[in-house]
Amino acid sequence: MRRAFFAVIALLVVSWVLLQLGVLPAPLARVLWPVVNTAWGLACPLFFLSLWIAPGIYQETLGDYRQFWERLRVRRHEVGDLERKVATLDKPHHMVQLGSLYLRQGRISRAIPLLEKALAREPDTIEAQYRLALAYLDRHRYAEAADLLEKVHAATPAYDYGTAYLRLAEAQTRLGNTARARDIYEAMLKFYPGQPECCYQLGLLLAEAGEREQAAKLMREVIFTLRHSPPFQRRRNGHWGLKARWWLWRHG
Repeated sequence: MRRAFFAVIALLVVSWVLLQLGVLPAPLARVLWPVVNTAWGLACPLFFLSLWIAPGIYQETLGDYRQFWERLRVRRHEVGDLERKVATLDKPHHMVQLGSLYLRQGRISRAIPLLEKALAREPDTIEAQYRLALAYLDRHRYAEAADLLEKVHAATPAYDYGTAYLRLAEAQTRLGNTARARDIYEAMLKFYPGQPECCYQLGLLLAEAGEREQAAKLMREVIFTLRHSPPFQRRRNGHWGLKARWWLWRHG
């Protein structure tokens, strides 16, 4: 749905440019002008309204942008160099590097086989376990992702600056293991008090369990933490604050 929306925006931009250049036939231009103007008038407020109603759209859109930028930023010869190393040297280290690069670019179908091969060769490599688990999460293969993330958690709980906690809890939640997910979130908050995503997701689990007061307390903690965070952290985690405010508005 999100990508369809941006596809429509791109079509509107192209139509507007063609109309400005005057390259379209006059009868078609007369029809397109009111359509494009009306669509622009609706698209902009709908987009900003969606950021408030469904704030996760912002983060998903930002993720798409980062993947697109990563494809532009990384030079082709860098990818080709890693591909040649994998083909000629056949070392798991290079497979993990290339698989991680593909993962950052959103090329999950290319990343998974490389990371699986690297992990088969060196089963205890935490980086390969973690990156492959992220790829599995993207493909909704939650059981496989949870198994790998449990291994990462057992070896280094705070791997990737604590993100390993979050992804493991996410996988367990998707599998319906809410008790395990709750334990992980609570353990994370001991080391990262007020972490916005952790507080919000734990709040949802508590609300589902009927602990509404504790859930509301955690949602307010999200807002408080973001209010007193540096600007770069507010930009990174601001959507959790919007989600928390939306939850409090609905549930009191």
